[in-house]
Amino acid sequence: MKKIYFLALLLLATSFTFAQRPEGGIRKEGQRQFSAEQMAQRNTERMKRTLNLTDAQVASVDSINLVYAKAQAALFQSGKENREQNREAMKALGTQKREAISAVLTTEQMDSYKQQMNKMSERGNREGSNRKSSGKQFKQHKQKAE
Repeated sequence: MKKIYFLALLLLATSFTFAQRPEGGIRKEGQRQFSAEQMAQRNTERMKRTLNLTDAQVASVDSINLVYAKAQAALFQSGKENREQNREAMKALGTQKREAISAVLTTEQMDSYKQQMNKMSERGNREGSNRKSSGKQFKQHKQKAE
């Protein structure tokens, strides 16, 4: 259960990155928008480096990241008129991605992955305090899971 919440958080953190830089939107100097393929590659490289993935795990994680990055990008392109539907779809994607990744990682790697995601969540909550509910929801889910 904790694995599911952790990976959902990762997916949400990624979605916030995309949501802050809509296509054609205003961006700060030096910021760029990444394609789904680029995001998947960045996530895979980060996981490879921090989790010491084997070559077989890298291949599996890369394909998982790519599938879900493309699905996520499609949701973002569907527009803001379906926010509630998109939110629910993102939650479902997060759950599916977490399950897929947990099947590839060892127990130790999953523990490390969860710790990294918790740190990212805490950092995001401190830096993005204008996001009203993301941190609160994560803490509530975390408490329920414990």
